[in-house]
Amino acid sequence: MLDPILSKDVLIMPCKGMLKACAMSLPDLWNSRCCLNEIEDFDHSIVNTTLGACGELLAPKEGPCLPFPIWQCGEIKELSEIFTLLEFDCSKPISPCYGQVQVKFTEPAICHGFVLWIDWVMDADNAIVLSTGPDHRYWRQGVKLLAKPVAVGIQRSECTSESVSAVVEATFNPASGELLIKHVFS
Repeated sequence: MLDPILSKDVLIMPCKGMLKACAMSLPDLWNSRCCLNEIEDFDHSIVNTTLGACGELLAPKEGPCLPFPIWQCGEIKELSEIFTLLEFDCSKPISPCYGQVQVKFTEPAICHGFVLWIDWVMDADNAIVLSTGPDHRYWRQGVKLLAKPVAVGIQRSECTSESVSAVVEATFNPASGELLIKHVFS
């Protein structure tokens, strides 16, 4: 909308945003967000959507992406390399985006979900990057908790049912501002 009034050599900052993610073990956070059902004959399930419940949700319901400062979530452990799900070019009008990544696990553990954040690239040379990742304590990250924790490993073994990789998909709809994250473990 501003193109007609901007100079040809205008500097747009940030130049782009990169949606980053990492598979993580988050047992304390996952346990604190488990689904509520009946407690002493009183149905508490109505609050599951409000609280962002994750565990034992009825199909096809899925937990939302929740905002948390990861460093305050108790025990945490990275289970994969950090990967880029989506890139947003700030010099162009925002449009629908889709990204898919095959994630290989680097640590054997129980995966409770995926942590998401934005890295802002401030210059055209990609030299200045402002990260909002989990190791930066003054930011919140998005957390996509799994409906049920999954045992993951770094190599497939016949005697265990550990997953060694996952496919993670992200879809962003700018009209609604909705970000959908889907995952399949293998």
